[in-house]
Amino acid sequence: MSRLLTSFSALTLPLLPVMRNSLLCASMAIVLSACGGSDGTDDSASGTPSQPNLPQTPETDTQWLPAGGSATISANISRPFLQIIPKLPSSALGGVSTGRELFIAEWTPANQGRVLFDGVGPLFNANACTQCHSAEGRKPIYATNGELSDAILFRLGNNQGIAHAYYGEQMQHQSIESSIATEGKMHYVATARQNDKPAGIQFNFTPTDLNQPLGDSAISGRISPQLVGMGLLDLIPEANIMAAADPDDSNNDGISGRVHWVNDGVQQRIGRFGWKAINSSLRTQNANAMSQDMGLTTTIFMDPNCTPSQPICWTAANGGSPEVSDSALDAVTDFMTALAVPERRITDVSAFNKGAQLFTQVGCASCHTPKQKTGDSMRFPLLSQQTIYPYTDLLLHDMGAALDDGVKEKNAESYEWRTPPLWGIGIVARNPEARFLHDGRASSLTEAIMWHGGEAEAVKTRFTQLPSTQKETLLSFLKGI
Repeated sequence: MSRLLTSFSALTLPLLPVMRNSLLCASMAIVLSACGGSDGTDDSASGTPSQPNLPQTPETDTQWLPAGGSATISANISRPFLQIIPKLPSSALGGVSTGRELFIAEWTPANQGRVLFDGVGPLFNANACTQCHSAEGRKPIYATNGELSDAILFRLGNNQGIAHAYYGEQMQHQSIESSIATEGKMHYVATARQNDKPAGIQFNFTPTDLNQPLGDSAISGRISPQLVGMGLLDLIPEANIMAAADPDDSNNDGISGRVHWVNDGVQQRIGRFGWKAINSSLRTQNANAMSQDMGLTTTIFMDPNCTPSQPICWTAANGGSPEVSDSALDAVTDFMTALAVPERRITDVSAFNKGAQLFTQVGCASCHTPKQKTGDSMRFPLLSQQTIYPYTDLLLHDMGAALDDGVKEKNAESYEWRTPPLWGIGIVARNPEARFLHDGRASSLTEAIMWHGGEAEAVKTRFTQLPSTQKETLLSFLKGI
């Protein structure tokens, strides 16, 4: 795995112009929550299936605007993610530049002479945001001999939402010094395809303290997704998200997405960030990552990321109270808000549009809503009232028993997952080591689709029944996202 960027200059974020030729303007992509790279998986055991009975759906809109509205950049760049939106006003550059420096910095333990960047740990998963998030997309996860990279973390709990009494909600595999024991070590074993069950991954946990087993707690992997258009997602009005919810499936289409209401301070808001939509704003999402992944306190999460059974976290030196100031947290949020969206990549407009139509007919767009619109932003007026294509409804959906990880988070059941935004997924898929779904169990597009169940069971069935030529058209379409 390539290591994190260790200098400000190592993550150059040019303000690139939007490439607006007729090919890109005529094309658009919609994609499934589990999209992958080159795909050699054969879903049919007996040749090309007959044409499925696809449901009647509205005509697909192929009058495509730029993928991220005013936040769109050319896709013809070597480092397509963690790029700044074009035409960013100079008034916003100060916070964004500071936030970028904080994002790429290696944080150190307290009392090591780096006041602005100290306080990490004492238990943690990563000491820099770039240790998990890459300008190229997603970092490799699975190394040799069952080893795992830092680009995956593990949530702990049960289907009642109760965290582990000793380890808490998340396993930390690093510590600031050898005298402080880590919580444990994770390894993986690849599992082969069996009948209709796709190939996947099994995780095994070895606790450092053998007297602290997992017990009845489940452990679930969470890969680090590509970061793209985060500020745009933060600006989608709550009313728009609520309007798309259909928890009782009143239209009888088999899709019953629901809002995940979470507490944000003293008020309830719609969760929209994280694999289970546990955070309601980009600022809270950043603070949660600083807390759980890096062991850094903020005014949102003031307590160390340890349980009462782990006294070292409560007695070790800290980097201030809080360790990340409000101004620093705001700067990181500014940087994340300013992340651009790569334009779609099209080689054949006609084939691409046919793939988009198949995507709608098969039913993928029922959850992966192609188009959203932002509200108003006082901080970044450039992002106000923008038509964008994130391919998500930001709702929770029942994904079936195969994707039930046994861990309930807040009000999201163990079998429920937020529809992940999929813009840029085709760029991610170019990496032969790319993995998909929440824990990276899928190594290809077809594998990921085949893990879908619950509300997506009928969609998966319709996909597998497509003739091979139509299936390839759909797969090719996804790679142009």
